[in-house]
Amino acid sequence: MTSATVTTGPAPLRRLRAPKFLLAIPAWAWWVFFFLVPVALVVVASFGSKIDGSAGRVSYDRLSLDNYREALEGGLDGLFVDVLKQGMRTTLIGTFLCVVVAFPIAYLLATKVKRGKGIVLALLAVPFFTNFLIRTLAWRIVLAPKGLISNTLVDWGVLTERLDVLDSRLGVQIGVVYNYLPLMIFPLFVALDRLDPVLREASKDLFANRLKTFFQVTLPLAAPGIVAGVVLVFVPLAGDYITANVLGGAKGNMPGNLVATQFISAQNPALGAAIAVILIASILGVLGVAFLLAFGLKRLGTFDSVLATTSGLVLLFFVGMLVLSFSWINVVYLVGALGALGGAVWVGSVVAPRLSNAMLWLWGAVVLVFLYLPIAFIVGHSFNNNKALEVWSGFSTKWYGEMWDNTLLTGSMKSSLGAAAVAALISVLLGTLAGIALARRPGKWTVGFMAILLLVLTTPEIVDATGMQLQFISLGGIFREGLAPLWIGQSIFSAAVVTLIVRARMQGMDESLEQAANDLYATPFTAFRQITLPLIAPAVMAGGLLAFTFALDNVIISDFVKAPGTNTFPTYVLGQVKTVRKPDIAAMATLLLGVTLLALIGAAAILRRSGDDSSKVAATLTGGA
Repeated sequence: MTSATVTTGPAPLRRLRAPKFLLAIPAWAWWVFFFLVPVALVVVASFGSKIDGSAGRVSYDRLSLDNYREALEGGLDGLFVDVLKQGMRTTLIGTFLCVVVAFPIAYLLATKVKRGKGIVLALLAVPFFTNFLIRTLAWRIVLAPKGLISNTLVDWGVLTERLDVLDSRLGVQIGVVYNYLPLMIFPLFVALDRLDPVLREASKDLFANRLKTFFQVTLPLAAPGIVAGVVLVFVPLAGDYITANVLGGAKGNMPGNLVATQFISAQNPALGAAIAVILIASILGVLGVAFLLAFGLKRLGTFDSVLATTSGLVLLFFVGMLVLSFSWINVVYLVGALGALGGAVWVGSVVAPRLSNAMLWLWGAVVLVFLYLPIAFIVGHSFNNNKALEVWSGFSTKWYGEMWDNTLLTGSMKSSLGAAAVAALISVLLGTLAGIALARRPGKWTVGFMAILLLVLTTPEIVDATGMQLQFISLGGIFREGLAPLWIGQSIFSAAVVTLIVRARMQGMDESLEQAANDLYATPFTAFRQITLPLIAPAVMAGGLLAFTFALDNVIISDFVKAPGTNTFPTYVLGQVKTVRKPDIAAMATLLLGVTLLALIGAAAILRRSGDDSSKVAATLTGGA
């Protein structure tokens, strides 16, 4: 009997598998080094001390609470505490007014507009993507005491005296509602647009009137949009100092103004860092109290979790007003306004349904006029013959020629375009890889990664800006030269937006083509180049265009991190706020508006051609894909 000899070849090599988070590593490293580290530096620097004769540097030799003591000096009557109260009051009122103004137009757009919804969305998006500083500056023309509106109201006998709104708290309040209103409209529209009409019809079939249907069906289901809008508006508004700088004067200080003053003017970053930390603690405290109130309402068993959150935020507003205003008059005015609005809703819903629809359409028209009024004025005054921007003295096109002779202005525009282009490229590279990893290689790692991404999207920009200034001054070299600081700073937020856009696109794609490529032994790179990239190209291009517009619009980070001798167009205009402004700024802003419009139209067209509906386009355009 012979035995067969079995020969075996070498053991097959085990194929190495890359970690699931491999493609997300570049974005993760970018945000850790240029977002988390700077935020941590702000916290550490708040315990340090100023180095005399050294611009922007902090000594960490002896850590103490001295900066916090100085910031809070004077107790409840101290300067910073007083400004913090004023700022939080402005933030609470602004957020609340944004909800009140945005809900009717979002409801109108989601439920009443059947045709041309995309056009209306585009009309609402244009002001949001117009340069933040320019649209804020435009309100100085609209509200100017010797301006067209003021003169007209006096001539018609509506007012006995000229408008006295600029350089006041009221001017700041108008500005913040205007600037942040779109951030409330879009989440509300997305939530209402996804509401199944069958639910409202079922409510009516059960003999509920329009008012009950609204409060028992529509409002609870729209609550996620309200909560998202409140967070999107409240957090950046609390850290905004640009609006107060332009419209508030000495009476309109916000906490961000004090932070900027210490970092940029007083050259005391340690004290500025302490003020920034207190500001962040205040923001987190307000939001924390809101959700605690919501939790308490939920425990009562009368509200579901989402509606309870909304109710908690509303309740927090009134509590906050009582604590911060030291006067019942503001609360009385707002309660009266709400009562009038509620009465109008009741009359329109119960007494005259047709009147209700007419009121909604009228409200939508008023909001559109409100959003476009400053833009119309800034474009109109680019043809002003007067040397002063705010004072109209006749039609002229001379500023479109003379602006090219202003080397500071043209140089700042070149820097803006160059920095925005590179920042958009960085954002596309990082965001595309991260979006693919989140959609195709999910795992436990996504929890931490998404946490960082959401922090990037929701942290007040001034905190990251101050941290990056501390970091870049410490590192020196290329971080304090040319446009490199702007490339980095402007890409932080934009990369997060591109990540969400690509992730949403990948999640809606069929994986069968990619799997087929793998079955045919295509390498991962070949499968990506020939299959995945063509499919996600619309999202990548749209993300790049949006990243470009966000970078072009950036004011706060650019103001903090720009290298000495470098200006972007927004920072140049910010430097001209306290001087006599010429219409050449308006002329350049009009050209910039054209560039922004082209980018926005391109992004929307790409998304529409790739199959997105109006709701998805709206979510994408605000980074909420």
